[in-house]
Amino acid sequence: MSRIIVVVIGLVNLLGEATWLHRVAIFDIVPNLSMILIVFWGILQGSEHGRRLGLVVGLLQDILFCRVIGFYGLVYYLIGHISGFFNRDFDKRHFILSLTVVAAADLAYGILHYLIYCFFQGNLDIGYYFMRRVLPEVCYTALISVPLYPLARLLSRAINGIDRWLQSGKDKER
Repeated sequence: MSRIIVVVIGLVNLLGEATWLHRVAIFDIVPNLSMILIVFWGILQGSEHGRRLGLVVGLLQDILFCRVIGFYGLVYYLIGHISGFFNRDFDKRHFILSLTVVAAADLAYGILHYLIYCFFQGNLDIGYYFMRRVLPEVCYTALISVPLYPLARLLSRAINGIDRWLQSGKDKER
């Protein structure tokens, strides 16, 4: 059941990014909701779930928006995996951890995006790209992640409750 919910969450996220997210752009910078979703899912559910959601969302973005399939899938897969490392030993009630991981992941994403899509195509002005694109997106994404974290925790607990309920039903049938 949780796999279906993860796919639905990924699709809703992509539809939101493709349709209404540009309306909240500040100086042509939009928050990376996919990054927020994948990092939160990794922190709250673990590496396996973070990887799964990262791969689904990344491949959907590749298929829908890119000429080359694989960049977003691989990057989001790795980010979901790494953010899942914070699942066990950290207090998930506080948003500081999630804010820090979201900012670090978005910074790594911005640097990789520059390397693949700009540097290797001859655009060598990293200072301009970093100050005008990467840093503002990191700040905007981190800022937006603060009010979304309690919603992600609530959704995570609801999905875990549904999975436990479904599992108890299967155990009773045996």
